[in-house]
Amino acid sequence: MLRNTLPEMRVKRAWVNSTRWLFRVWRAPLKRLALIAVVACVSCFILLRSEPKFSNASTPQRFSDPVLEVETIRDVEDLRLTLGDAPSADRETMRIKTKIDFAFIAAYSAFFVAMGILLARHGGWRRSAGVVLAICGIVAAVFDVLKNLAILAILDVRIALTTDTALAAIRNPSTVKWSLIAICAVLLLSFYEPSSRSEVSNPVRSGQG
Repeated sequence: MLRNTLPEMRVKRAWVNSTRWLFRVWRAPLKRLALIAVVACVSCFILLRSEPKFSNASTPQRFSDPVLEVETIRDVEDLRLTLGDAPSADRETMRIKTKIDFAFIAAYSAFFVAMGILLARHGGWRRSAGVVLAICGIVAAVFDVLKNLAILAILDVRIALTTDTALAAIRNPSTVKWSLIAICAVLLLSFYEPSSRSEVSNPVRSGQG
């Protein structure tokens, strides 16, 4: 009987701890913003992966995801293989995905800014890291918007009229965006490093005392 109740107690304890954590987060405005941004990011990601989907005619050569293929487009042949010539159903699908991506951009930039401010409040070197995190998040969003606008600009243009300059207007901002997001990811890892160290060091110190 006791064995049967132990898993139930653990599940109940997990729910109670999760509820307490959520309550504490929700009471802090910046943490609440970060949490809402995470939920929005997940929702946008689900929308981006759902209908409408690209047709079997879309055959990206480097990535399985046509959206990522277009973001890193190399030449008009890549564009033709991924989206076909204008007009096409895959280009309309790309238009919908790109418009959804604007909401995703707003969500992740809000998350990075909120986390950057929280990190900066710790003071010391983390103040600078937090400022860099917030700035990189904002600048990444700006370049992401520029990339999206460039994608929307070529969707109605036929392959024969698509220029290398138009493709570079997609590829170059995308490269900058991914580089800045990588920096943000590293800074987020450094945000949690002091906490993990304190969790390890505190028991050791108490044992020594």
